[in-house]
Amino acid sequence: MSAARTYYLFFALIYIGMGSTVTAYTPFLQEIGLSLGQIGLVNAIFWTVLIVSELPTGMIADGRSRAFSLKLGAIFYGVGALGYTQATGFWSAAAAESLIAIGGAFVSGAGAAWIADALHREGRSDELRHVYATESLIKSGLMLIGGFVGAAIALVDYRLIWVPFALSAPVAAYVAHRHMNGQGEPLEYVSELTAFRLAFAQLRRSRALIWVIGALIVFGAVISFNHYWAIYFKAQVGQMGLALIWPVMYLGLIGAAQLVRKARIPLGAEAKLIVLAVFVSGVGLGLTAMAPALLFSIPALVVHEFGRGLFQPLTDSFVQHRVHSSYRATFGSLQSFLGRMGFAIVPVVVWLSIEGKPNTPETIEWVWLACAALLILGSGALWFTRPSER
Repeated sequence: MSAARTYYLFFALIYIGMGSTVTAYTPFLQEIGLSLGQIGLVNAIFWTVLIVSELPTGMIADGRSRAFSLKLGAIFYGVGALGYTQATGFWSAAAAESLIAIGGAFVSGAGAAWIADALHREGRSDELRHVYATESLIKSGLMLIGGFVGAAIALVDYRLIWVPFALSAPVAAYVAHRHMNGQGEPLEYVSELTAFRLAFAQLRRSRALIWVIGALIVFGAVISFNHYWAIYFKAQVGQMGLALIWPVMYLGLIGAAQLVRKARIPLGAEAKLIVLAVFVSGVGLGLTAMAPALLFSIPALVVHEFGRGLFQPLTDSFVQHRVHSSYRATFGSLQSFLGRMGFAIVPVVVWLSIEGKPNTPETIEWVWLACAALLILGSGALWFTRPSER
């Protein structure tokens, strides 16, 4: 099996399981007793644990094995999903989120690094952005299917939405163990501490890499949409209706993935499109919050998701062409450690801002408008500070 197909298979198994939770995730948290503010707080815990875990997991991936890191990440995903089937309140939800966060940390830097070096060994480095975009397209399709499945399962019991993830994650761990051999490991090994020193030194001397971390921090404002969209629209369309909104939203992600796959800009020169992704995400989120009816919300959702779909494959490609093989995973984790702080800070600020406020659509709209403003203003700052395309 080629490196790209192995990579797609591993993440397909993760996405199909994860997708089963998305359309009923926040209704499930409400079902076990969490308020809107506590939903923000439990997600702040998730991102804090993930961020803290990033550096040691990235160093393990470069120093020991990226395939080993991916296998461990899938195992933690599965255990966390299994834990969620037994959650009964805030603290048990926080424990399950923490396990899933550790899984995400093991996977985040290692996956992008594994495929970058595997393609290099196959003489296909120029296809890297295409592969990242194809992964995003596969994710969109499988998350769509998972969203339908999860919405139907939730009609029986919200708790059961975690079962597909608990089953698919161990299969992904087997794929990593059996098929992700040395082809995606560093071209030359260094120790864990050396990998960290080299990654940090490159970050300090690269204005472009510092800039993209700033973009990641600003982009953290999109996380508020993840937390509340299902609750917001469930009042209008019901639980199964969410499964109909879900594929319409994903039209934007699919379109964005196709655009990135076909993009002809030079590898490593994606800065303008990254700024566009942040701006479009903010515009779409703001229009969703201001829409007077569902008919106007749907196009705004597509716009928001289009911006989000552009962002990840563009930033991954932008970074990987600037980082040496021996510390790719460590740098990816360092980048996540710094860049994803926005994903932890935003939920905390949301929790502090709305705790005690009514669990109503108006409260959610207020949060979305504030986050949309942050994205739009942040995109302006990113535009004027973007690195040269040389």
